[in-house]
Amino acid sequence: MSTAGLSLPPEPMLPTPNVRRVVLVVLDGLRPDAIPRFDLVHTAALAKQGASTMFGRTVNPSVTACAMASLLTGASPERHGLQGDRFHIPRATGPLHPLPRVLAEHGLPSTAFLARLPLMFIPIGHRIAAHVGTKARFAGRSAQDIVTVAQKTLRAQREGLILLHFPDADRIGHERGWMSDAYAAAARDMDAALGRVVTEVRTDDPSTLIIALADHGGGGARSDHHNSDHPLDRTIPVILAGGAVRREALPNGTSLLDVPPTVLAALGVPQPESYPGVALTAALGLPSLVAA
Repeated sequence: MSTAGLSLPPEPMLPTPNVRRVVLVVLDGLRPDAIPRFDLVHTAALAKQGASTMFGRTVNPSVTACAMASLLTGASPERHGLQGDRFHIPRATGPLHPLPRVLAEHGLPSTAFLARLPLMFIPIGHRIAAHVGTKARFAGRSAQDIVTVAQKTLRAQREGLILLHFPDADRIGHERGWMSDAYAAAARDMDAALGRVVTEVRTDDPSTLIIALADHGGGGARSDHHNSDHPLDRTIPVILAGGAVRREALPNGTSLLDVPPTVLAALGVPQPESYPGVALTAALGLPSLVAA
């Protein structure tokens, strides 16, 4: 990935709703209809307390590697170059401005917490994290494990970005099928872990923005997969919550690609031109912003 332009002086900070940090939780493989069907109380409560849509759109291809690369770079798969389900450092088709590096230019840290990798993949995991400019911890197998590892940082890091990736529902979806009994149990485990995050950061705190979303759905074209044009594979929940968030529906057409510019807008950082998404500023009580 190219990071051209990152040596230039940072743009002036923009007006913000007093948000100092963003906690971004990726609920891997969580279909929106799983929230009411399996009584995911913490996810439902977060959506009710803030701004949300159950009709969000993920990227194409609808796989975790592409979606996570888009979240971390702000770019579409066509631009960041990851077009499959294998994590690697691809060749981009244009300049990229990874989200953690953009934040670092403005003095804001980024930390990521993900599940433990197989031994042979640990070096590439750390290489990717370093490439986009974030500190990463790979520990545990479940959402509950990841929150336990992240707990100290959730309490201590009061600015910038904290990203948590919960793998449970996606892993079980591939093994046992989306919407199976095993998938329901995994979704409830992720929901309980999200509840622990909310307890740590508090939804009435105006200095913290919580964003929870899925990277893709699943069980559309195939019961045990998610890479297709089927709406069940491409449709995701997107939830914004926190003391600075208005209680309202997010716009029709809200996309995973809108999340990186929303992180930047909330923290007062200008949006690079390589980000095709639109910041969800109305939910934060901010005017519409244009790319830097």
